[in-house]
Amino acid sequence: MGKYTYNQTESEWTWSRPTHQDVDAIIALMVENFQREIANVFTANQTRMAYHLHDAILKQNYNLNTDLLGVAKIDNRLVAWHWLTRGKYQPYANEEMAVGEFIHLDLNLTVRRRITLVAQVLEQWISWAEINQIPVLCSTSIREEQEAFMRLHDQYGFQRTGSFAYRRIGE
Repeated sequence: MGKYTYNQTESEWTWSRPTHQDVDAIIALMVENFQREIANVFTANQTRMAYHLHDAILKQNYNLNTDLLGVAKIDNRLVAWHWLTRGKYQPYANEEMAVGEFIHLDLNLTVRRRITLVAQVLEQWISWAEINQIPVLCSTSIREEQEAFMRLHDQYGFQRTGSFAYRRIGE
């Protein structure tokens, strides 16, 4: 899958860790492109989301192995962000999981750019889980249109069950 791998000198965007100054842009991207996905089930609370983002950014700054957050920007404009957290378990298994909380991108980007960004996120998640020796990586989708997203998981060796994708790390 090296065709999607991030190359700082060739890419039009830059990946970095988010700062507290990025929280407003992250929330704006969520509201603009993804809030409708949850609107029939949950009442979105931007203050609550901001609190959790600030908390995760703070944790990541002081303890690099608890959460992985990243932002992609083109000319200081946020075009994508992601959040992976660890310490999750299935009630029936002892293996720790790293679970993807969010991948959001600007839906005005071309399909090719969106696929490349998601693939780069998956590569970051896999590498982070390997470095931290987390045995299972889990990614899910609540989107109505999720097939292309889930097919990328197939290409990265995930096993799919409905809208859940699991990958054993280190195998």
